[in-house]
Amino acid sequence: MARELQKAMPEAELQSIPEALQEDQLMVKAECVGLVFPMHYFGLPMQVEEFLQKLTFLESPYTFAIVTCGVPYWGRPFMDAEKILKEKNCRLHAAWYVRLVSNYIPYRDIAADWRIRIRAWLAERKLKNIIAAIKERKAHTTWQLLKKFCGNFHAKWLAGQHEIDTKFLCDKEKCTACGLCERICHRDNIKRPEGQPVWQHHCVECLGCLHICPVKAIDYGEITKGRKRYRHKAVKITDLLRKT
Repeated sequence: MARELQKAMPEAELQSIPEALQEDQLMVKAECVGLVFPMHYFGLPMQVEEFLQKLTFLESPYTFAIVTCGVPYWGRPFMDAEKILKEKNCRLHAAWYVRLVSNYIPYRDIAADWRIRIRAWLAERKLKNIIAAIKERKAHTTWQLLKKFCGNFHAKWLAGQHEIDTKFLCDKEKCTACGLCERICHRDNIKRPEGQPVWQHHCVECLGCLHICPVKAIDYGEITKGRKRYRHKAVKITDLLRKT
């Protein structure tokens, strides 16, 4: 999504949130600032929340957010983002959900290929309208359904952060010790003292390690065994790996 935006607005600068969080200070001076991120447990991913808390705006820009998700409208990511922005004397001028593919396979398997192709086509069409609105600095609101329920659900998930990765399993017979799981984790949450991954209990449950494993040696409990893995065809493995 972010790359497609930049194609339409080549003057835009892309910034990786996980990489930005490694900086001591985060300051932005721009007339337009956009946030593009997936929805986690009906709300903000932990790293997006950390990024917004750390960010200092040197101007009062037109600010927009695009949330990719498997199921749109359920959740409150924009409400939670705006709450943080208000503390910085900023606001969210425009917000959109873009439905793509949910990679949360502990809940259900990856969608069929024909569904993925349809969603990609619909997302492309929607993105054209989003780009037009951004260029004209238009305001845009969207539904955020079951906000209280979703907020409680998200808070419960956050409270159990140190137990999130206890469900990960590694099949040592399948594992080739390639190290991709360690390199994709921007939280530095995976160590490999003997080749296989060992999780360090500060996981954000992005499931990157599970989906990147080339031999499907990693599962999230028994329920993900036999389920498909997913990576958008336009995203290369090297795009996802932590810079060393």
